[in-house]
Amino acid sequence: MNKPQSRTYLSRGGIQITHSEREDHYQHTAEPLQAALDSHRGVLLTSSFEYPGRYTRWDIGFINPPLEIASRGRNVTVSALNDRGEILLGLLAPALTGAEELESLAHTQTRLELRVLAGDRVFAEEQRSRQPTVFSALRRIIDCLHDPDDQHLGLYGAFGYELAFQFEPTRLRLARDPEDRDLLLYLPDEVLVGPSTATCHQSSL
Repeated sequence: MNKPQSRTYLSRGGIQITHSEREDHYQHTAEPLQAALDSHRGVLLTSSFEYPGRYTRWDIGFINPPLEIASRGRNVTVSALNDRGEILLGLLAPALTGAEELESLAHTQTRLELRVLAGDRVFAEEQRSRQPTVFSALRRIIDCLHDPDDQHLGLYGAFGYELAFQFEPTRLRLARDPEDRDLLLYLPDEVLVGPSTATCHQSSL
């Protein structure tokens, strides 16, 4: 195996990040990760399709992420899931404080609770995606952590169909389960990345 490679850089939001990368055999890392998903938070994204010049067989996964982002309607919660998450929460809070798209922001040691403003005017078709929505908060978080040379630091998870209602005023007719979430994303600090049939890379912050 090659020696771990590392570099330190400042993100766009001024956060100092140390990125280290090491190689390992796929079966030694991906298989335990897959088994751990039965009892731990995490994600494993697998592509088994290959087409020259367009698609390759790659896996991306992680377990025990430090931060979770969830939303329902215009309420967004950023939760620290461990001690590492509490540190990250404190670094991200300034990027959201005073944001013009937010109606309110409450900050505790383990949680940020945001409420996004409802739009008060009609937007042109090409500008609809820029109106205040939960994506406004996500953009600020992504922008704070952004670095053009770090391809794998980011938010991973799922988006629900209900998010579409933030872009068009719609009268809802069906009852919603109060426990449902419109999106659930994780910010990992260690990511397994690699082709599913060869060696793979583990990147850590």
